[in-house]
Amino acid sequence: MRSASIRDAATKAALLSAVAAACLGIAAVAYLTTAAPASAHLRSGTVAVDYRVGLAHPVTQAYAARIYQSDHGLSLTQRPGHVVTVLGYLGEPVIRLDDAGLSVNAASPTARAMHLVDKAHAVQAPGARWHLQRGRHSVVWHDARVQGLPPGLDAGIWRVPLVVDGRGQTLSGTLRRFPHPPLWLWLAALAGWLAAGAIPLIRRGREPVRARALVLAVIAAVAAVVIAVAFALDAYASPGTWIVGVDVIIFLAVGVEVMRRGPRHLQVAAAIWLGLVSAALGLLNGAVVLHPIVLAILPGTVMRALVVTAIGAGAASAVLGATLFGEVTTGVASAGVASAGVAPAKRVS
Repeated sequence: MRSASIRDAATKAALLSAVAAACLGIAAVAYLTTAAPASAHLRSGTVAVDYRVGLAHPVTQAYAARIYQSDHGLSLTQRPGHVVTVLGYLGEPVIRLDDAGLSVNAASPTARAMHLVDKAHAVQAPGARWHLQRGRHSVVWHDARVQGLPPGLDAGIWRVPLVVDGRGQTLSGTLRRFPHPPLWLWLAALAGWLAAGAIPLIRRGREPVRARALVLAVIAAVAAVVIAVAFALDAYASPGTWIVGVDVIIFLAVGVEVMRRGPRHLQVAAAIWLGLVSAALGLLNGAVVLHPIVLAILPGTVMRALVVTAIGAGAASAVLGATLFGEVTTGVASAGVASAGVAPAKRVS
């Protein structure tokens, strides 16, 4: 009787651990899902794009320019003693950088289209109406002339007209569109990871299921850590990307430590936790299998393999762990029926 009660207590503790791990995992997934869109406001949350964009003559005596691969945003920094004016879609002056600071033409239709001027400050006037921001000598904006190519054209040149110290110049560069990666290949790889998790269920043994859940959880966690680091160290990573990456690594480190040092009933709970967090990070970066250029320090093919691994192995480990605790729940219910002295009903032929 005493051993049975101890076993029942351990079983119930294991079940509670699984429920807690699942709840924490869902909370982590919700956090990562909401944190990723927020990162876009800190610079850009884009992880993969269709175009490779280039910039000709980024540094001159009058200015230093930059273009962001993630969202094709243009950056311009004025050098002391020079005046740089950006012309708009209609040829009107939009942005001016000089020693006084940054000025935006509130009467420019292009400025409104670029969201450099809100409706409250926009004016209707035949000439320029400059709003000066003193001490600011750089600007970042999104220009439609840099955003893409017409259908059927895979390469082209973009141009943005400037007036530098009273003389007309052009800020220009290249745009090249690349073919999309084969989606079927990565769906097949995902199916392979899910099949790897289904094999122990077919054999119907607790120990094979448990062992496979732990192994897949570790594989998914390793893939997720590499994904987080590879995106965070890229030149175009946003502060939001760094925040999400650090949070994911902390979440996974806690799960791995519980798996290494925790009691046996907590190890499967940790596998569920690792699987959910890893799969969530993989899904958040799932755009890498849809777009040809991945904005990470590792090659695109490697990043796609890692994302598919995090999703597939993570989901499989979470499902296997949940299956184990489903069996535990059934065992607890059966034990309760037996302790109450109720015999299971027999089928009447």
